[in-house]
Amino acid sequence: MTAIELRGGRRPDHPLAAAERLFRQVAADRLDVLSTAWVRLDSGHHIAEALVDIRSVSHKIAGTAASLGHAGLGQLAEKVEALCMNGSGRDDLQRALRPLISALAELIDD
Repeated sequence: MTAIELRGGRRPDHPLAAAERLFRQVAADRLDVLSTAWVRLDSGHHIAEALVDIRSVSHKIAGTAASLGHAGLGQLAEKVEALCMNGSGRDDLQRALRPLISALAELIDD
């Protein structure tokens, strides 16, 4: 079962269809949190709070994305979460965060 099949209405009775819809609905909120955290990282203000937000959101995405047919999004989130946990530098984190933010934006527009 792919996300397209769930989202596209071909299998609206599938047990994961409701979870897929909810995942897409909260994606916009998660995108806002990551975008705000990006600005904080970039400005150098409230970096600790930004890292907590990034790790929390990326953990949530990594935990559910693949099971709903968004394996690539899940992998991007796993990488960002790992960077946060390993204390990677800001440049490395932003380099990994950029494709995650883009993928979330695409999911919302889809």
